[in-house]
Amino acid sequence: MRRKAPADRLIARYLATLDRDLGALPHARRRQIVDEISRHIAEARADLDRDDPVAIKALLERVGDPRSIAAEADPYALQARPTRWTDRFTPWLLLLGGFFFGVGWLLGVVLLWASPTWRTRDKLLGTAVFPGGLATAFTFLSLPAPGSSCTGSQQPGQRLVLHCTTSGFALPFPIALLMLVVLVAAPIITAAHLDRIRRHGGTDNRAPSHI
Repeated sequence: MRRKAPADRLIARYLATLDRDLGALPHARRRQIVDEISRHIAEARADLDRDDPVAIKALLERVGDPRSIAAEADPYALQARPTRWTDRFTPWLLLLGGFFFGVGWLLGVVLLWASPTWRTRDKLLGTAVFPGGLATAFTFLSLPAPGSSCTGSQQPGQRLVLHCTTSGFALPFPIALLMLVVLVAAPIITAAHLDRIRRHGGTDNRAPSHI
């Protein structure tokens, strides 16, 4: 069996490294990126001495570091840094901490903003959607239903006079139902999003574009 030339081995090793670093992506997307980079290398190699390892190594350096390409393709493909042990509790404090007199949710916000695992936009999302987490939806459900009370007075020979007062505030049912769905779903989706970022090591660092 004919051995590959050193230049060919450099390219094969580079593409294998790229494929490994793209491991978090679906197979079809991973193969697409590797094939695109492979074609790019082949086109650029046509203008070089095909068997010169030094020239091929310089070409691969110009194409870019495989880890950087993978990070650009999917910010979750690489573990940028180990997360702090408190990060695993943060999304769930934001989701459920409001039930502990709001103190748990406030602790979650503090841990969220103190951690380097999440970017600023993720921290803003975790803080604003929604303050109090699911406790906000529970509060919405526990609001008193609107009602009215009436008192009457009647003088001899006169008609009965009723005085009615209304308490509470009523929303149309479709709007109230939509609000309830949003108040429940949004904090759950946000917590899951923050936890996904944590499990993949954070997304603070994004590499420059190579593809």
